[in-house]
Amino acid sequence: MTVSPNFLRRVFSGVFLFGCMVTAVASSEANADFLNGEELKLYCVSQNPSDDAICVVYITGAVDAFTTIDLFSEKTKGTDRMFCLGDEAGPDQLRDVTMRWMNRSETDLSFAATLIIWGAIKNTYSC
Repeated sequence: MTVSPNFLRRVFSGVFLFGCMVTAVASSEANADFLNGEELKLYCVSQNPSDDAICVVYITGAVDAFTTIDLFSEKTKGTDRMFCLGDEAGPDQLRDVTMRWMNRSETDLSFAATLIIWGAIKNTYSC
């Protein structure tokens, strides 16, 4: 079965947009703009349960998008998987891994949050 590149782009866009929409709905104060690392970290360290929900949903949405594209690449192009998340990789674990990555001195928090999440997940869950 061959899957067209347009189909893959639509699937990736749909998964990512869904994650963004859920994030926006989680708090009336959130907007649809993409976050940088500094903004994501503020949500993740906040004591406000709504902010924590935004943090977790943003991270898990990004990871879902990464692993979906990874799976499609494996199935359509025969490439090796990049991410091998085990059963222990639940939402709290993904947040903790991302927070450890954000707290490193070499992490530039002015980068897009999705790039920071990608680095954290690739570092921890590479195949």
